[in-house]
Amino acid sequence: MIKVNSATLIGLEAIAVQIEVDIRSGLPCFEMVGLAGMAVRESRERVRAAIKNSGFLFPMQRITVNLAPAGIKKNGSLFDLPIAVGILAAMGEFSQEMLSNFFMAGELSLGGDTRAITGSLSLAELASSQQKSLLISAENANEAAAVARGVYPIRSLQQAQNFLQGKVQITPVTPKTYQPIAQNPSFAYIHGQDIAKRMLQIAAFGRHHSLIMGPPGSGKTLLAQVLPDLLSPLSHRQAIEVTKIYSAAGLLPPKSELVQTRPHRRPHHTISVPGLVGGGQRINPGEISLAHEGVLLLDELLEFSPHAIQALREPLEKGSISLTRANQWISFPANFLLVATTNPCPCGYLGDFDHECRCNHNQIITYQKKMTGPLLDRIDLFTFLHPLKSSDYQDDRKEQNRWNGLISHPPAKSNPNGRLTNKQVQQIPITIEAQTFLRKANDRLKLSARGHYKTLKVAKTIADLDQSKTIQLMHIAEALQYRWEALNIF
Repeated sequence: MIKVNSATLIGLEAIAVQIEVDIRSGLPCFEMVGLAGMAVRESRERVRAAIKNSGFLFPMQRITVNLAPAGIKKNGSLFDLPIAVGILAAMGEFSQEMLSNFFMAGELSLGGDTRAITGSLSLAELASSQQKSLLISAENANEAAAVARGVYPIRSLQQAQNFLQGKVQITPVTPKTYQPIAQNPSFAYIHGQDIAKRMLQIAAFGRHHSLIMGPPGSGKTLLAQVLPDLLSPLSHRQAIEVTKIYSAAGLLPPKSELVQTRPHRRPHHTISVPGLVGGGQRINPGEISLAHEGVLLLDELLEFSPHAIQALREPLEKGSISLTRANQWISFPANFLLVATTNPCPCGYLGDFDHECRCNHNQIITYQKKMTGPLLDRIDLFTFLHPLKSSDYQDDRKEQNRWNGLISHPPAKSNPNGRLTNKQVQQIPITIEAQTFLRKANDRLKLSARGHYKTLKVAKTIADLDQSKTIQLMHIAEALQYRWEALNIF
């Protein structure tokens, strides 16, 4: 019996799987056991054709392939290569000792060539943790080499056979030095709306969730699209996490390396709840996980379904999403920065001094009903945009000079202010005047406990922008301007 090391992907985690191959006399058949999914069961025909078309004789005997442990369901086409190699080893092509040094994964074409698989970064981490080399499809080798050493790119079953027999040498992939790509902030080319620009600067610096409300044409979407450019470049650790998610979702192009820019996801308002938070028959990461360490833009927030909007509450608070389906429990990271836009009413002109709102009271209430208190309590920053005036359309060079130095990338922080716990917030130094002012504001605006702490977090970010170690009254005053309760537009 031959044993080949491989793995299966559950969520973002690679679980070791040992492929056992047994060939003995009997009626010709090809049995596969070990809770194999549909894609794995279909690999029998791919493996049979790949072996024949690679110049080998397929054994006309009883072949049994066991995927251990048998209690874990295996999905995907990554078992093609290790199963084919196991059959060749059982035919005497190479020794068991040679196979024990490697993890293997790769899909095979009918002609014996390898094809890309999903989740190769997670597989590489598992191989590295067990101090084994990795034989993987050549299209995934660059990605896997980012976290593991001894990654051998395999282009065909024939090449794998020659390598394991020692007939050819394959050079392991050398990982390239990670170089993140910094975006160029473009606030300077957006006219007016200085309060919203300042708010988004605070949001980027402290990782605070934000909501921009205003009538049509006031620049909500344009401003929200700039937010990803204001964030600091991805660190190497963050790039690995983001790449792992995109690899598991099958969204990386062939021969990719680590993701170099922060994700920017903008799902349409018709998206389903599983599409937003994750799920499906084979549990895949949703848009909130694909936006991990980046920005999730929900344009026209109130056009999304109520269930989709309320599903955001847990990940906004925890930075992750837990999904339970039948016998599976999977957790995906979802540490994203939310920026949402919305009209204040169905016609869009509520609160606009230049246009009359055509909606009646019931229409307004029904429209805003999706924006429930628990959701609003989890958003740190709010602003209302009024239409631009003619004086706002000034010379681009003056606008650019005005914002130079104010839109530079903030320094990367392991624990930004928007992610501080209530206990950590209580330890932030604050002046007596600021405490008194905040206490009066709490009574007047009826802030919840969460709203109180979020105000302090935003004030801390404003203090950091002012290079102040202590929260002062002016920092609290500005933070309160961005509270939902203080908008007073209705």
